Amino acid sequence: MALVGKAAALALTAALIGLLLRRTNPELTLLLSIGAVTLIMGAALGFAKSFTELAQAVQRIFGVSETLIKPVIKCVAVAIITKMSADLCKDASQASAASAVELAGTVCALCIIMPLLLSMLTAIGGMI
Repeated sequence: MALVGKAAALALTAALIGLLLRRTNPELTLLLSIGAVTLIMGAALGFAKSFTELAQAVQRIFGVSETLIKPVIKCVAVAIITKMSADLCKDASQASAASAVELAGTVCALCIIMPLLLSMLTAIGGMI
């Protein structure tokens, strides 16, 4: 919970400084945004270990194969990276680049999740 408060404070501070810098030096505003996002994401990565431990616990409790859990974790990572990158592109007034990043993220997520979908369809087909 403390991380969210610190992240919000950093983001608001960066946004306010960005508003002041935008008039005189708009290039620094983008660098400020990138720096703030990098710091916040770096702090949030500390929780990634807890998430992987939870995934391993689910795997042990329910006897789920690792091949079913890994794609989900990878898709979450792709979604986070895609969202952050697209938002930074939008901040830099590069809407077409943001759209390209979103499209690339969607294609990557679909490619990652394809083996999971195939195994689910195979299991469903075996039940019929």
